[in-house]
Amino acid sequence: MVSRSILEQLGDYDIWGDYQPNTASPATTNAHQATADNVKTCWLNQFSALKIYGPDAERFLQGQLTCNLNDVNKGGSHYGACCSAKGRVVANFHMSFDGEVYWLVLPSKSAEILDKHLQKYKVFFKATIENCRQSHLVMGQWQTIPETQIKQGHCFIISNHRQIVIIPAEESQTDALDDNAITLVPTLEWQLDNIKEGIYFVDNDQHEQWIPQHINWHRLEGISFNKGCYTGQEIIARLQYLGKAKKALYHYSATSLETAPIANNGQIFDKEGKNQGEILLQRNGEILAVLNGENPDSCLYLTDSQEFPLTLQNLPYTDKKDA
Repeated sequence: MVSRSILEQLGDYDIWGDYQPNTASPATTNAHQATADNVKTCWLNQFSALKIYGPDAERFLQGQLTCNLNDVNKGGSHYGACCSAKGRVVANFHMSFDGEVYWLVLPSKSAEILDKHLQKYKVFFKATIENCRQSHLVMGQWQTIPETQIKQGHCFIISNHRQIVIIPAEESQTDALDDNAITLVPTLEWQLDNIKEGIYFVDNDQHEQWIPQHINWHRLEGISFNKGCYTGQEIIARLQYLGKAKKALYHYSATSLETAPIANNGQIFDKEGKNQGEILLQRNGEILAVLNGENPDSCLYLTDSQEFPLTLQNLPYTDKKDA
């Protein structure tokens, strides 16, 4: 059985705050020993789900989100964002629809901010927003399995090899996932995959700082340029059709993982010591950073004195290194 209390007993948290199962624990070893049939699974402990439902839920969200609700089919998933009137990202997320409820999965702090933001706009709509931080767990899996095998929860595929599962957190409902069919792994692995796939979710103090194109959200089809009006659309569309984004998201790898300092929200420098942008996410020397300009250097540094070199990497939605 999987529940919040059991997961907390079987693991701890690393320096990034990500969940890390205790492999030395007999309970973990016995219950989650890897087999060929087990599904590699992690607890996305720093993520939460918002549930939005009601007669007017679709119409309400269509006027607030960058994605087109008509493209969010039952059981499928989509990237989306909610922006301010100035076109800045309040929060971005995975989105799925189960036939009755729209599920938005995003960092827990962002879920709180988005909940408060959307509540201001739904007064004229018959829609309900619930923050499931306490009531549900968000799990990541590296295998896509039929939703019929997920008891009492909702799952949706986000890529050809990963899916998200949302299950009740209460111990009385812990048969949502069969723990004999999963192998618990550190959440770090999920974060590293997000970095390598160029997927960043606004978190910490980044709210209302970036236009969606700055974090490559258009490359992930998280913006619809064909739908009707939504908050922030004018600025986002103008940038797409009449201008050019002066910032974009890039993936760099540190040459030496052992010596690379922790630098989330830190700066990134060129060989002349000039600041070239801001680090948004770092795990084990893998970095996502928003950089200035269209042609970033193939080698940058974590300090202005050319210490800790970083090498530009390919992102899956680009044909070659963005250099």
